[in-house]
Amino acid sequence: MNVKELRMSKVLNPKSGKSVIIPVDHGIVMGNVEGLENPFEVLKKLIDIGIDGTLVSPGIGKITMDLFSSKDAPGRILTADIPLLSTVPGGSGEVIGHEIIADVEFALRYDFDMVKVLLPWGEREHVQMESVRVIGELANECDRWNMPLMVEPVLWGESIPKEKRNDPKLIEHASRMALEMGADILKIPYTGDKSEFKDLVEDLKVPIFILGGPKMDNIQGVLKVAKESVEAGATGIVFGRNVWQNPKMKALVNALKAIVHDNAEISDTMNNFHLIG
Repeated sequence: MNVKELRMSKVLNPKSGKSVIIPVDHGIVMGNVEGLENPFEVLKKLIDIGIDGTLVSPGIGKITMDLFSSKDAPGRILTADIPLLSTVPGGSGEVIGHEIIADVEFALRYDFDMVKVLLPWGEREHVQMESVRVIGELANECDRWNMPLMVEPVLWGESIPKEKRNDPKLIEHASRMALEMGADILKIPYTGDKSEFKDLVEDLKVPIFILGGPKMDNIQGVLKVAKESVEAGATGIVFGRNVWQNPKMKALVNALKAIVHDNAEISDTMNNFHLIG
């Protein structure tokens, strides 16, 4: 096992080799987002439940280090960039600029196990090239320090019609290009077809983590994405808003752990963790 693989192993369950990652890095782009007003308390609860890993921004990473001091603490992934969506705090829109806000030296200094960066597509030409430069710089720096790089290609920009933003072919293209740019790990949407997604996972040859995306309508839908994607070969899930915005967060995380690590059935987990109704 090389150094990169050793660092990545810290976010994986030692028995299943899979991972339930619950990110709390949304504030870097969205501001004081509902459900994450106190990320310190949310992280404490998630650690107590037994998640495998989390994503945090540089600032939250610094003030929560003590929470991760135990030997069996979850792995930590550093969100190293900001694709700014507005000049108004908490505002939204298309990406107006994309910058690295923490380098690999920062990740090493604060004992992170991995670095994560976004790769927005469909943006204005100069912003799109900023994103390409961000990926290139981080990929080279991560290689220099043997730090795993997770890249998250997203179809956000106005050049991509809203009805095309979950298009499997566009997801395939975006994932392949992120891989070509130097990603060690990919964080991508589940395309919805287990057979086709299995082919994509096998073709990409790097660990695939499934992003949770926008808030889903029901818990069963959240569990379905987790089960189908892991059965298709995904290494794990990265679900944020669909977890900590849910009033049954503890039960939901335990259900996700049962599905990802033990291949439990959706109906069984919903019954066992009282998620029906």
